[in-house]
Amino acid sequence: MINEALFAKSNYIEERNQFFLYVKIRSSVLPPSRFTPLLFTWHEGSFFGSVLEESTYDGISGIFLNPSDALELFANNTENSFIELEWCDQSEQYRLIAPTVADLLNERSFQPSFIAWQEGKLSFSLTKEGQEMIAQNPLLPSYAGKMEEWLDAIMKDWMERKEEGYLQTYWMDYTKDPRQLAAEGSLVEYLDEEDWLRDIGWTKDTTPFKLGLRLLEPEKGEQDWKLETLLKDKKTEELYVWEQDSLPPSYKKYKKEVNRGFKKWQQLTPSLFSNGQIRSYLTEEDAWRFLVEGSERLLAIGSFIFLPPWWQAIKDSRIKVKARVNGSKMGGNHSQSFVGLQSLVNFEWRFSTRNTELSEEEFLALVEENRRLVQIKGEWVVLDPGFIEEIKRMMKHAEENGIRMEDLLKSNAAGMGGEIPDDASLDAGASYSIQDISYELTGSAERLIEQLYQGKNIPPFDVPETFKGELRPYQEQGAAWLTFLRDHGFGACLADDMGLGKTIQLIAYFLSCKEKEPEGPPVLIICPTSVLGNWQKELEKFAPSLDVMLHYGPNRGKGSIFREAVLDSDVVLTSYAISHLDEEELASIGWRTICLDEAQNIKNADTKQSQAVRNLSGAHHIALTGTPMENRLSELWAIFDFINPGYLGSLGSFHKQFVLAIEKDQDKKKVQQLQMLIQPFLLRRTKQDEQVALNLPAKQEQKEYCPLTIEQASIYEQLVKETLDKVEELGGIQRRGLVLKMLGQLKQVCDHPALYLKEETPENLLMRSSKMEKLVELVEQIRLRGESCLIFTQYISMGNMIIEALESSLGEKGRFLNGSVVKKNRDQLIQEFQDGEFHVLVLSLKAGGTGLNLTAANHVIHYDRWWNPAVENQATDRAYRIGQSRFVHVHKFIATGTLEEKIDAMIESKQALNNQIITSEGWITELDNEELRDLLTLR
Repeated sequence: MINEALFAKSNYIEERNQFFLYVKIRSSVLPPSRFTPLLFTWHEGSFFGSVLEESTYDGISGIFLNPSDALELFANNTENSFIELEWCDQSEQYRLIAPTVADLLNERSFQPSFIAWQEGKLSFSLTKEGQEMIAQNPLLPSYAGKMEEWLDAIMKDWMERKEEGYLQTYWMDYTKDPRQLAAEGSLVEYLDEEDWLRDIGWTKDTTPFKLGLRLLEPEKGEQDWKLETLLKDKKTEELYVWEQDSLPPSYKKYKKEVNRGFKKWQQLTPSLFSNGQIRSYLTEEDAWRFLVEGSERLLAIGSFIFLPPWWQAIKDSRIKVKARVNGSKMGGNHSQSFVGLQSLVNFEWRFSTRNTELSEEEFLALVEENRRLVQIKGEWVVLDPGFIEEIKRMMKHAEENGIRMEDLLKSNAAGMGGEIPDDASLDAGASYSIQDISYELTGSAERLIEQLYQGKNIPPFDVPETFKGELRPYQEQGAAWLTFLRDHGFGACLADDMGLGKTIQLIAYFLSCKEKEPEGPPVLIICPTSVLGNWQKELEKFAPSLDVMLHYGPNRGKGSIFREAVLDSDVVLTSYAISHLDEEELASIGWRTICLDEAQNIKNADTKQSQAVRNLSGAHHIALTGTPMENRLSELWAIFDFINPGYLGSLGSFHKQFVLAIEKDQDKKKVQQLQMLIQPFLLRRTKQDEQVALNLPAKQEQKEYCPLTIEQASIYEQLVKETLDKVEELGGIQRRGLVLKMLGQLKQVCDHPALYLKEETPENLLMRSSKMEKLVELVEQIRLRGESCLIFTQYISMGNMIIEALESSLGEKGRFLNGSVVKKNRDQLIQEFQDGEFHVLVLSLKAGGTGLNLTAANHVIHYDRWWNPAVENQATDRAYRIGQSRFVHVHKFIATGTLEEKIDAMIESKQALNNQIITSEGWITELDNEELRDLLTLR
């Protein structure tokens, strides 16, 4: 028990809407745990002070009280009567006014402030009765403002409470939060305080009826619309037309309320009144204005409105514009007359309402009448002037500039989920564009669209006699598809699965073009350096009649020497690197066809290499790729900007329309829309497609889990801890850079400690890494069965360690193919592996992941993970492709408990986006600190 005097002090903290209370004994602040049981001895709401938590304000230890608890403390004297307690002056004022504040609260002598609400604020003020209650005590009038402030604080606190039914507990039974009513529109200036208090439910509405209007369409042969004023009984809902003498006697005394209603209507819809009286008939112009604007405004203030029953059905309907397309402007009604996305089509306009179709002449005649509501064949039609002007502007644009083949395709896709990006759109502010037109296709236009989207009735491919090989049926279809798109001026993306023979489909196509146009310019093939030799051999094998020129190496031709050599060639082969270095030479030729092999090499649209390739000019552009999109949709855009420039709009508009919606929001409609856009120009068959019928042997993927050694685990944990501590202090590009650096280092630790430590002559290779130990065991088993394997790694040093470990442990002499191997040696190495001269081939993923045929191997081992399923699958398909006759076994090494195991699960989900449209580890840098810590922590 405290025997000394206590000094209590309190203040209202406005920004917290709470009271702060602390107690001193002599000059020391008393801990709340000691004074709360004494001051709240009789306070049931706080369980006698036991649930009040200690807080600090301005460096002082005390407690915060909500305004209601403070009122109970000061009004009801809840403190222990056996203690000596002195209150500060401020607290004594609270004790003086608290009983009256409690009475004002209980008597409901306050209300929401109408003036504050008009200013967009919420506060409560005293009623006239409340002011009179205060005036009765001569000590209180000077504290009226403080009491009003306290009431306001209590009400705001109650309104913010989340507990269900809390306000009802305190008789707050009004139906609308004043803040919600303020947000309902721009009609606040038409409310007065009496209306407002009634509308939010604070005061009761005793009027027995509601005031409303009914609009009736013109009688037959009449022009004016009839307007009736109605009263609806709130209990029976019976309707009475407003004629004062015929109203029920109980209504007649409410004439004042009716006139107040009329006055408000006149403020909102003055066109309904004439000489201060509400009109009985409206012109078509006034009826239109009431339908589209006035009725909505009156509904917003609580009036009831009856409109013609057909209005709801037609008010948002728009006249639909249809273009009946029947051929090309270039050559009449045959499909060959359509050449390119920019080819113009013949069309005639048709217009339709819900049930009526109009010709162009009938539509323009209606427009000339300048009416908003017309009846056509018994059906009311809305002719919104602004919308009609947009249609007329769109028609003028179409007639001056024509409708293009591209417009037909984009309109078809737009139906799947909104407008398609078009940088040459008619008007950025218009709500109606060429793509809003529906098209009725007839004749050759209908046949062409069917061929593009369904692949039906494409002319069969005549295999040239100069083609020295045999095409499978699906390969003939691919060559026919390429030829069909060429004949119509469309670029193509052949995106067959790895190993399905894209190369020979293209070679057959080249020979067909040569046969049709013997004197045409040469073909340009751009491919990765690693597959230049492969292209040479395939062309020599299947098309020996073609003159092939290799534009590569330090002694390659330049300037006029290059141009002369090109003119004597049928096919020119070069690499992506050379295409940028020799852009001037390559751009000086108008090529018969430009073909990009492994076209994902131009995926980064802003690089000079990608821009150089996309600036080249050819009669036909073809992209070959097994992965049109590895990680991001912008990669798909780059390929399509090469094959059909401008078709997907600018990169900026494409990003806005598709990338954000699909990659960020997973918008399924946008996915479908993009599919529709690219479908005509992208052909993709997989090994599992029935039409392919490859009868390939089975492929099994198996995950090989390898625990970290003690050395690896120690390095891993230390690296994660040090880096995450730094990450939390950084942001933006610095943070992303540090995270990417750490990811690379952690992958190296998971592979082998010597790789991370950059040891020049590592020792104990097997003992220090479970992955290395597992690899040696696996390769030993493979070789005992007389089989061969490919081993992929991202690191040159790791590849060298693998070669050394296999030789020292098994006596197995493997070879290493990486980017430093020159072309001649590369081709020889690949051939020796295919011929069985050695049986273990280690490859760096970038050097050996694409374009190579390595079917001598039936085991594929991914020693480390690329974290991109598309890239890994490409590497696997070096062995799992046409020509493979044996079961293919894929082994993926994963370090358990590390980020490799967690990201492996994420890889599966990343594959979904790639499959939908036809995803780099950069996405990991966008994780927040907690997500990053959870991902990286060693389990």
